[in-house]
Amino acid sequence: MHTPISRKDAVQKLLRRARPAKARPVAPMDGVGLAAGLDAAALCDVPEHACSVRDGYAVRSEDVERARPSAPVRLEVRGCLRAESVDPEILEPGTAVRVLTGGPVPPGADAVYAEEDVREEDGHILAGEPVRSGWFVRAAGGEIAAGTVITPAGGEITPQAAAVMTRTRVDSILVHPRPRVRLMALGSELAKPGIDPAELPASGTARFPADNLVLLKGLFEAAGAKVERTGVIPDDRERLISVLSGPDLPEIIATTGGTGNSERDFAFEAALEAGFEPLFKHIDIRPGRNMFAAAHGNTLLFGLPGPPAAGHACFHAVILPVVRRLRGLPEPKPRTARFTQAINVRPGSEWLVQCRLEIQGSTLTATPLAGKAVPPMHGLAQAHGLAVLQSGQTLTPGDEAEILTTLF
Repeated sequence: MHTPISRKDAVQKLLRRARPAKARPVAPMDGVGLAAGLDAAALCDVPEHACSVRDGYAVRSEDVERARPSAPVRLEVRGCLRAESVDPEILEPGTAVRVLTGGPVPPGADAVYAEEDVREEDGHILAGEPVRSGWFVRAAGGEIAAGTVITPAGGEITPQAAAVMTRTRVDSILVHPRPRVRLMALGSELAKPGIDPAELPASGTARFPADNLVLLKGLFEAAGAKVERTGVIPDDRERLISVLSGPDLPEIIATTGGTGNSERDFAFEAALEAGFEPLFKHIDIRPGRNMFAAAHGNTLLFGLPGPPAAGHACFHAVILPVVRRLRGLPEPKPRTARFTQAINVRPGSEWLVQCRLEIQGSTLTATPLAGKAVPPMHGLAQAHGLAVLQSGQTLTPGDEAEILTTLF
């Protein structure tokens, strides 16, 4: 008889075994969605040189400090600088240069008049107001300075961070690859989703599509893993042992079904015969009590119960933190939501309750999808995550509880 392990102890045991793959170099655009193996920092200032943020005229502020509407200062315009201009000449006293947005502010100039703030006349501008030093000028490094950390080690590369890296001349960053996943639904009654029922063998057994494969593939990919293979294995112990004994196993294997107590529930024993080391056989959560976990080399095996709601619960409660660790991400801080309805759970285990999540103003709310009024599969279809409730706990509207979800 195996004593069920607590959810927290199960997660910590798994995290001690989970190690992200060695970080590898990729271009920033190819690293989006991956975790940085080292700090990724800007390699140059943006802008590289002081530039204008308006179409106008670059001037020396000291030349126009006495400008008044009744006595405008007249400056000769010498040339035009555009965004692509390089190495502008020094601006001489008493002169101005036409400069377009993004164009470099020449040495000697320290301010820019917007074109609507001056009057043009015969190759000159008439400035009727003084201008402060720095006016409409973006200093070198004014957007981002060289050496600024764009994404710290362990942070997820966002599209916007990748764009900033590219602009700051970062051509290679170190990232952890996505953990590879293989999914197997166990049961002779199952068919791989998408197969025409007419193509199924006439075995006399009523078959239905393995919905767990669709559920878990979506959950793993939403969590940032890479599902390489999915398949259905009938109730054939030797075939399962053969698959689990195969070469080049991925970082994660997840099976569904075969974890109960009948003669057809042999997933745990097959894993042991294939050389896997058991980590735990039962876990003290509902639903999902019959989940087990095992390890072989760098591969973690999760045996999930067959009911989809149980697989959904086990993924969020146990597997999601492991996926994050394998991706090189830090453990997230617990997130809570405020309940919109009352709920109570029976004593005996930690309960994972399906919930619909919404953001109302600045508050995350949870509506439980449980009880006789909500059929399990209908509730699963609407659920965005699960609330963690302790044995015998009662919540009233406005109470808060920990939420497990892939939404954030």
